[in-house]
Amino acid sequence: MNHQFDELTKSMAQSVTRRGALKKFSAGLAGMALACFGLANHTTAAPSFTSLDFPGAVFTAADDINAKGQITGWYIDTSGVFHGFLLDNAAYTSITFPGAIHTSALGLNANGDVVGAYFLTDEKKDNFGYVLRNGTFTSIGVPGAAQTRAFGINTNGDIVGIYTDQQQGKHHGFLLRAGVFTSIDFPGSAYTDVWKINDAGQIAGRYQTGGNSKFHLFLLSDGIFTAIADFPEAVQMAPTVVCSHHSGLNGAGDIVTAYSDSTPVNNNLSDNVVGSLHGLLWSGGGYTVIDFPNANFTVAYGINDSGVIVGAYQDTNGAIHGYLRTP
Repeated sequence: MNHQFDELTKSMAQSVTRRGALKKFSAGLAGMALACFGLANHTTAAPSFTSLDFPGAVFTAADDINAKGQITGWYIDTSGVFHGFLLDNAAYTSITFPGAIHTSALGLNANGDVVGAYFLTDEKKDNFGYVLRNGTFTSIGVPGAAQTRAFGINTNGDIVGIYTDQQQGKHHGFLLRAGVFTSIDFPGSAYTDVWKINDAGQIAGRYQTGGNSKFHLFLLSDGIFTAIADFPEAVQMAPTVVCSHHSGLNGAGDIVTAYSDSTPVNNNLSDNVVGSLHGLLWSGGGYTVIDFPNANFTVAYGINDSGVIVGAYQDTNGAIHGYLRTP
């Protein structure tokens, strides 16, 4: 499984702890890419942006938002440890899987159930997904998989995510419904990630074909895969960099993520990646680019049925913050 997000953000947190300055986050947070049909949307009404920061954290990212406006995400504390969080009515609650040295909260549903990932001692050996429901954690592991992460959950309790097989380390998506796992692979793909599932059962993700380094987006509805055309301005769709597994989907089938508009796009630590990343919304067959005002870069992770979007951005001092974007 791709741990580029974990490795880079760990090093970023360690830099803050050692140097006591967030501006040392020079590499920044890289993003994902969204590809969809249509041309870029350019609306006249400017949306409003609000920064989100877990109290005392050195790094905050908002990953999903439900119909009630509850937000889940993750933060890094001053010791460089990852935790998940839930933001509800302006109150932050930290989320840490019992005994874990790393926890991230990556998705939630209208009931406030949260899904994410954790590892106990070694992320290469004991990386699992989880669901947090009514204060109780339940671990999620695809049978026989090397690693599992949960990214999305709908109101019915259906959970989606990614896993790697033991033999090849190949990425597959999964659906967990009523206790039964189903593997999800885009037809003919060499690599499939699954990100989110809505209440209609639609599933969004990315795939890569054999012999081609480019990623593309798909939507799975009623068992039918639809390949989504690449965003015309993207040099790389869903680049294999930090946070490439995160993306949002709402009940209308709108999708949010990010894209890179310049090269290189496959190097986490390249300064050239910073500034080339932009959030992206696909809605009604068209694109809208999302940029937090005056940010070095912006990525979009979650969207609810009202079109409210959450994600992360890097400010001009190199600090990473979550954000809320209201249409």
